[in-house]
Amino acid sequence: MNLEPIINAKFKKFKNQMELNSVADGVAFEQYVNLSILKSHQPDAFNGDNELFNKVNIGGFEDMGIDGIAIKINGILIRDIDEAKDLVKKFPRVDIEFIFIQSKYKSNFDKGEFNNFIDGVREFLSEKQRQPHSTEIKELILIKDFLLSEDAVFKWSDNPSVRLYYVVMGKWHDSKHQLALAEQLKEDIGHLNTYKEPYIHFVDLAGFKAVLDSNENNFEVVLNSIDTMPLTSVDGVDNSCLMMCYADELYKLLSTKEGIIRKSLFDDNVRDFQGDNTINSEIQKTIESEPEKFALLNNGITIVCKKYIPSNRQITIKNPQIVNGCQTSHVIFGNSNSLEALKKVPLVIKVISTQNNEITNQIVRGTNRQNIVLDEAFETTKPFHKELEDFINALSPEYSRFYYERRSKQYDHNPSINQYEKLNLRIIIHSFVSMYLNTPNLSHRHESKLLDTFGNTLFKDFQSKLPYFTSSLAFYELEKLFRQQKLDKSYYTFKYHLLMIFRELIAGRSPNVNNERIVDEHSQIVLNVLKNKSATLEKFKKSIELFDKTRDEWSKQLGKNVHGIKDNKDFTFLLLKNLRDKGQNTSDTVEDENFVYKGKIKKIIKDRYGKYCGFIERKPDNIFFHSASAKGMKLFDAEGKLVSYKVSTNPKSGQFLAVDVEFA
Repeated sequence: MNLEPIINAKFKKFKNQMELNSVADGVAFEQYVNLSILKSHQPDAFNGDNELFNKVNIGGFEDMGIDGIAIKINGILIRDIDEAKDLVKKFPRVDIEFIFIQSKYKSNFDKGEFNNFIDGVREFLSEKQRQPHSTEIKELILIKDFLLSEDAVFKWSDNPSVRLYYVVMGKWHDSKHQLALAEQLKEDIGHLNTYKEPYIHFVDLAGFKAVLDSNENNFEVVLNSIDTMPLTSVDGVDNSCLMMCYADELYKLLSTKEGIIRKSLFDDNVRDFQGDNTINSEIQKTIESEPEKFALLNNGITIVCKKYIPSNRQITIKNPQIVNGCQTSHVIFGNSNSLEALKKVPLVIKVISTQNNEITNQIVRGTNRQNIVLDEAFETTKPFHKELEDFINALSPEYSRFYYERRSKQYDHNPSINQYEKLNLRIIIHSFVSMYLNTPNLSHRHESKLLDTFGNTLFKDFQSKLPYFTSSLAFYELEKLFRQQKLDKSYYTFKYHLLMIFRELIAGRSPNVNNERIVDEHSQIVLNVLKNKSATLEKFKKSIELFDKTRDEWSKQLGKNVHGIKDNKDFTFLLLKNLRDKGQNTSDTVEDENFVYKGKIKKIIKDRYGKYCGFIERKPDNIFFHSASAKGMKLFDAEGKLVSYKVSTNPKSGQFLAVDVEFA
């Protein structure tokens, strides 16, 4: 089939970037549609590695007539059941959505194919599945079953949503037969008494082009204003103004044709929607009870765009980005069922037209400064991450060029950078904790969980950037070997275990990551191998051999089940034992009582005997130490100074104590 030229050009670019040129066009097109549709739900979800990409592409043998399935929790596309459990535990309330995609590399909408598609959806959502289905679908059903279990139901903010996309490269003519099938599906799902009425989208050629344009923020919208006022001229800013309008006008900007919020609008925002917190509840309360006061009580929205055109009481905005006002925007979008009420909500919007990226960055920093709270949502705004980005940009050309994409779509302006060359925060964390903290069994956890678990070890200002670079480069090279089919893809799910084995085979026991000199020497030994492609391949092959040997020992000698070893701490210990050829289980993880931490002294006080004691900054609570554990230190003026320490436990209270405290 000959695709429309613009879509064909983008499709070819996708195949090149994902290295799918050897895959049949029909199969590659299904994957292209899946990626494009799901990027409209979460733009940065597929950056850096292929794990999520592989999980959502379920078309093929025993696929139940479905090409793509994705599950969202609070806007986040889920990789596995452990991530689902982490997020359900993390959020006080959860919004759940099931997304199903079927696409056809042809121009006509087929009733029979659509019927097979909705049959599969009906089967998936039912309590029992009778159709044959693949291992990939079984894993997704496990996630669904958990989200519908008693462990998760009490967290629901509402019944789960269901969304279907049937994508064909022709023109949709409101087929009565297919619309009737859609209505029947709605009735059938309604009888399950579990889900909200499903949204069913028939996406034709024009609709799919609109999805692609929306993902790239390549669209324009006309807003009706109450009034506008120009702002003073600034170098690098083409035009700017303050605009007042009613909130239903902003809704036109926020909503896609399919009725989902344009997540790509918030790529430059420092944090995503924070859900049902106090601030957002207050915004909603104002909309409901005192809408006329909204402009007085709310800071409004800041939009940066390529161009805007004022005309009488209208303003046309092209390629917008909402850089401040993500929370307000989501609350307004959440009132989609009461658009009449939004017509009474006045809203102030600052519109800035510029093509200067540094000006945009200044606006992002300036408009969000008053809101920043240094939790995981703001992790990449910390200086460490900007320095790490610069470090990677400076050093990676000596090895293999890759990029740390701290912000979603940060490098989309450069078409020469392939998707797999961009590593995001999740990959940086997973690679580092697996490779240097020897915890690949935790690599399946969501990054927010890992930031909490390793909050006293990750991304400290005094740490060297070299081990973070080394683990990221090793991940990049391992991904490349799997992509090029130089390693058996059956080991892909254990890639983080292979990273740990790889480092240990080359350089031995992992050093304390807080000892800059030693960890740099250790990392350089690993980097010397990574610089040689054939040596890298050979070491990863040996890593697989050791993994196989340990897995055989686990099942045949120890009689343990090989299912679940990916997440099993004891299996990680066995790997380390075999690597070190010692008789005891041993690990260099942060749970080791000999691990040395660093932190600043937060406060110095005296106990009832007049002896100095104090607290060192630590997550989740500052840790206590006594002068008896800080021998030789003058503590009377030690507040704010950096110290190293180990962690012990008070045998009476069970509380953590800092011991062996020394100035760092």
